[in-house]
Amino acid sequence: MALSIQNPLFLLPGSVSASPVASQTPHFRSSRLAQLTFGNGRRVDFPIVFAPMAGLSHVAFRQVVRSYLPAGAQAVLFTEMLSTRLLPKEDVGHTPQTQVAPGEQDLVPQLLGNDERLIAQSLEKLQAISPAGIDINMGCPVSKVLKHNWGVALMGDIGYAEKVVRQTRRLTTLPLSVKMRTGLTDDPEYLVDFARMLEEAGADWMTLHPRIQAHHRKGSANWSYIARVREAVRVPVVGNGDIQESSDVLRMHMETGCDGVMVARAATARPWIFWQVGEALGLPPPSGRENERAPRSPAEEGLESGRALNRFCDELEKHFLPEQQLPRLRLFLAWGHKWLFFGHYLGTRVNRCADLPAARKVIDAFFAEPKTLQPRTSLQ
Repeated sequence: MALSIQNPLFLLPGSVSASPVASQTPHFRSSRLAQLTFGNGRRVDFPIVFAPMAGLSHVAFRQVVRSYLPAGAQAVLFTEMLSTRLLPKEDVGHTPQTQVAPGEQDLVPQLLGNDERLIAQSLEKLQAISPAGIDINMGCPVSKVLKHNWGVALMGDIGYAEKVVRQTRRLTTLPLSVKMRTGLTDDPEYLVDFARMLEEAGADWMTLHPRIQAHHRKGSANWSYIARVREAVRVPVVGNGDIQESSDVLRMHMETGCDGVMVARAATARPWIFWQVGEALGLPPPSGRENERAPRSPAEEGLESGRALNRFCDELEKHFLPEQQLPRLRLFLAWGHKWLFFGHYLGTRVNRCADLPAARKVIDAFFAEPKTLQPRTSLQ
């Protein structure tokens, strides 16, 4: 089935009746996100967005995710969080955080910062990788970011945050987005005012992770806030938070009306979630997986885990120096093992390895016996 820009993000009634989630899910509404024109003249026609994650959303992981996108899908993928204090001095396109693979024309770099001069210099340097858009981080909750008045700290001063967005808007013609949280306190009225400010200041779209700064990943994300923000603004709103299974993606859209759903750390364990959602929407399998169904059962997902992890190691070897490979594998497993039965054992064994070749032997031995993946785990 060919993808259609004219009917974006759409589940055709009865088109995938065999899918476990299709029968439970109404069609996606026509998405505002599909109406944006990104850099390189691209339009988005797939509703799942790959999140910006420090130390994770690098070229190797992105290539794994791409291997599970429906054939022909036009998606949005973020880089990892990039500091505007460092970018002006870096050889963008060649550093570990800014490397790109051939054909990556759908990348949105996420900027951490608040200084107009450094943002301008960063945007100039980022031209080397032809970004599809630019994102401002107003969601990172960690203390070392907050002390610089970066990340979610910007949400504590609506006037200052507006200044940062307006400055960035003046500096680029690319689609501009903001990734944010509920804020420093649980105040939905302030959140709506903040979202309206972002729109007026020039943000073309926004992503909301509805948790306050102090909660980090604790408790449950309040998806009702996504719906409130989506109703309050005219620009696209992407939802984020507590996405672990493909059914979560479809349920978030159904409950909030959001224009897209961002998948973050769950993709370290289940990168084929993009395939699963595509299948539920009646889209074709990934290239090279024609005539296959997306893995669904715990045993099928356990088998796919081994394949995905080996593909991740292949990409690490392709894009990173030997001394850069193992730290990235360890971080990847630090999250991904949470869903995998006996995954802690795998992570512990890999942490003891001296290099990636040794880690690959551990991985091969681990998956020599069938493994299973559990649907959900604690993200704290």
